[in-house]
Amino acid sequence: MFRLTSVNGVPCYKVTSFEETGLVDHCITTRMGGVSGGCYSSLNLRFNCDDERANVVENFRIAAETAGAGTDQLVLSRQVHEAEVVSVGKAECGNGVLRENAFESADGLITDEPGVALVTLYADCVPLLFLDKRTGAVASVHSGWKGTVKRIGAGAVRRLCEDYGSRPEDILCAIGPSIQEDHFEVGDDVAEIFIKEFGSDTAVLYGSRYHVNMQRAIIKQLMAEGVPEGNIENSGLCTYCCSDVFFSHRKTSGRRGNFAAIIMKR
Repeated sequence: MFRLTSVNGVPCYKVTSFEETGLVDHCITTRMGGVSGGCYSSLNLRFNCDDERANVVENFRIAAETAGAGTDQLVLSRQVHEAEVVSVGKAECGNGVLRENAFESADGLITDEPGVALVTLYADCVPLLFLDKRTGAVASVHSGWKGTVKRIGAGAVRRLCEDYGSRPEDILCAIGPSIQEDHFEVGDDVAEIFIKEFGSDTAVLYGSRYHVNMQRAIIKQLMAEGVPEGNIENSGLCTYCCSDVFFSHRKTSGRRGNFAAIIMKR
């Protein structure tokens, strides 16, 4: 279950199954509780826009604190809608916030080191947080439609198993706020890809136009890797419908900030 809470007056979502393990600090931020204004109001975590850099840096400090971390513990990915999953450690802390992002491509981050806060950013794409409840290894993964088709979620599961000795049956996964089927209209070409890769129930006709259900496609790929369905929490929260709570690229025609999914092994 996803639980709306507040840390120092800043709203965020926590995943109860993660909390119950006592192994991690984590959160999914909203767009509220920061210092930015206008279309970036207010907890904008997007650097490459016309928001003031000082605002975004301060917002990252607030977001880190909300997740139970410090800014110097954050590791940002470099999201390019591919399926690269990168293993990181304390040497990468500060990457993308306190210093230039060193990754050429990294839509997913994994670690088993305590004190390393993995950060991925969103404004309609699907946040995936992973926790191995046996070892404490964690992952934060950005799964847009291209990454979903390339099975980045499944790739994260495989990397956790290969790099850290995880077992699929021990891995918990949380599917965060993202654009839902009702509002994710796609062209016939994209729909055909999803139908071919994941089945006809992942691309559904609404009148004459297809709508894609990325969350269903992700659940299928995770289960194919051996993650039990009962280990997968789907928030069901729609960024398009709730654009007052989360940033949504489609709802605002690109005039938006980013929110974050953050996870750190204690």
